[in-house]
Amino acid sequence: MQLLLPRAMASLSAVAALLLAQTAPAAAQSAGWQPGPGAALDNTYDGFIDVPSTGATVPGGSSFTLAGWFVDKTAQGWAGTDDIQVWLGTMDGGGQMLAKALFAQSRPDVGAAEGNPFWDDSGFVATIPGSAVPAGSQTLNLYAHTPGKGWWFKSVSVTGGGSGSSGGGGGGAAAPTAPTAPAAGGAPQLTILNPTSNQNVSTKSDYTINGRVDDAHDDIDVWINGERNTRYATELGTTTPTGDGSWSLTFAPTHFPSTHSILYIYARNRASNQETLVSVEINIVDR
Repeated sequence: MQLLLPRAMASLSAVAALLLAQTAPAAAQSAGWQPGPGAALDNTYDGFIDVPSTGATVPGGSSFTLAGWFVDKTAQGWAGTDDIQVWLGTMDGGGQMLAKALFAQSRPDVGAAEGNPFWDDSGFVATIPGSAVPAGSQTLNLYAHTPGKGWWFKSVSVTGGGSGSSGGGGGGAAAPTAPTAPAAGGAPQLTILNPTSNQNVSTKSDYTINGRVDDAHDDIDVWINGERNTRYATELGTTTPTGDGSWSLTFAPTHFPSTHSILYIYARNRASNQETLVSVEINIVDR
């Protein structure tokens, strides 16, 4: 595993930049994979949480990324997992689910190091609202589910920097969709009207994101599943407001997995070059 780590960190450099390029030594997290709910048969798993590293302070006022890779060494033709989730606390011990991860992500470095090209798609990435991780020392548990063998998990310790609580719904604290206060120097005041927090967005038709800004001279830039220009993020598009500050942007949800996702919406004032970011959690559903 330690021989693989430098390659894994290299392929995730863009994600790690969000966390100040912290390293993730093998001692940073629980050794091996531990049995969770419904766990059965032998432990045949390998994988690593590349970011955040042990003891990293995660932001309280914005989202952060948890990413790495997972394989079931007995899997034939694929990496072996059909679901990955991130929990604060344990799944069967009153914990709180923070996010569903995107899995089967490209990790050719893993396939090369393990000598199995079918494990090229063993990566996972989850975007977690920092406000859902209470201040102080916390344990994040990454749960991977394999067909017929139940849930198995690995842990990493972090320091919460936020004001979230351990209670609440499975998606953690909701990201703000109300207007944000303008920052000094002319940062835009951005309001998201649609979608609302944790709204279901169907893959069956195009969906229009819309809102308002306080200045028609603002530019709007919308990303999904990561902040701008990070490894797993996709830009949905850019738009400009009308004269009254209204704006809208339409995208095709069918191009994305049916899972919990986060939209990152940027408003930049062309005159001051000041920028405001608002994130909104949604659920892409195949119905």
